[in-house]
Amino acid sequence: MNKDIDNINNADESVKKALDLMESGAELSDEQLREMLEDEECLQACRDIMDSSLFLQQKSGTKLPNVEAELERFKKKQHSLRMRSNLWKTGIGIAAMIAILFGAYYFINTLTTPPIEPITVFTADATPQHIVLQKDNGEKIVLDEPKANNQTLPKTVISTSEKKELDYRQVISTTTQTHILTVPRGESFKVVLCDGTEVWLNANTNFVYPTVFVGNERVVTLEGEAYFKVTKDSKHPFIVKTPNVQTRVLGTEFNIRSYTPEDTHVVLINGKVEVSNAKGGSYTRLYPGEDAHLQSDGNFLLTEVDLDSYVYWKDGYFYFDDVALKDIMQNLGRWYNVNIEFRNKEAMDYKMHFVSDRTKDLEHTISLLNRMKKVTVTLQGNTLTID
Repeated sequence: MNKDIDNINNADESVKKALDLMESGAELSDEQLREMLEDEECLQACRDIMDSSLFLQQKSGTKLPNVEAELERFKKKQHSLRMRSNLWKTGIGIAAMIAILFGAYYFINTLTTPPIEPITVFTADATPQHIVLQKDNGEKIVLDEPKANNQTLPKTVISTSEKKELDYRQVISTTTQTHILTVPRGESFKVVLCDGTEVWLNANTNFVYPTVFVGNERVVTLEGEAYFKVTKDSKHPFIVKTPNVQTRVLGTEFNIRSYTPEDTHVVLINGKVEVSNAKGGSYTRLYPGEDAHLQSDGNFLLTEVDLDSYVYWKDGYFYFDDVALKDIMQNLGRWYNVNIEFRNKEAMDYKMHFVSDRTKDLEHTISLLNRMKKVTVTLQGNTLTID
């Protein structure tokens, strides 16, 4: 309130000063003229008085104005202009203060709010990755090294290193040895068993098998993923054991994936297959095009699936149709041996169709994923991050 009174008093002084100066006319000294030009409020008052004078000259003949009223109008106008100026300056100050407060809040919130913790769905293996064959006596042969030649392999076992394949069809013996073949991440391998059964092993897979089948059953053990094309023999059932399921066939084509209990699938391509859980449950029969997905209670969920997803990997392709992005990225992590982290939790459940050449490098696959414009995939070091 005191400030407003001071502003009005200042306006009074400026108007009186302007009137005195204008009445003096030619009697103004150089010093008075310089003071007036430097006094903005006095100049504005002079302009207002001149405007009023011109207005009166144009309206000659009309009733003379009340001088006191006009003087009061000058005062109010000066006060109004000064108040608007003060309000404008005050508004700018308030806006600046709000901006500063928001900036301070954002800065403090950035410092105090922890960053979103990424969800890791696959972890890379830092150990050297090699295709290794282990024999009965514990000897290990690294098959993807130049020194691994046919002389180190059991007699009559044919190794085709260019095709990454072992062939046991020429093994003729009444005794058998047990071989363990380890296929690392980023590799695939084919084994032709002594009976002609063809087995394609996917990355990160262990396969245990005899050099010669002896007895009434042909039994092999699998951890990981493999595609089987079993030679038909009605007298000798072919049995695949995994940590979670057991599959029994006579002669057919099927795919088994058993990396983890929750990721255990048996998919029948053609023929007949019977599956049971490893705890000795009853067998469930599959029909071509069906997937038996092991559930946590030991039972199987049977669904019809796109067989291409379970066939193309052995031909060198990633092929996913209506598959959750989490599962797709786990497959990529297994093949390229990289960490997979999701910063966007909702993206893990996105269902996608994705096809890519597995022989291409990781950057090529990343570019295809980003081209779909559903997520942003970036590579930093050995970690793929999905936003």
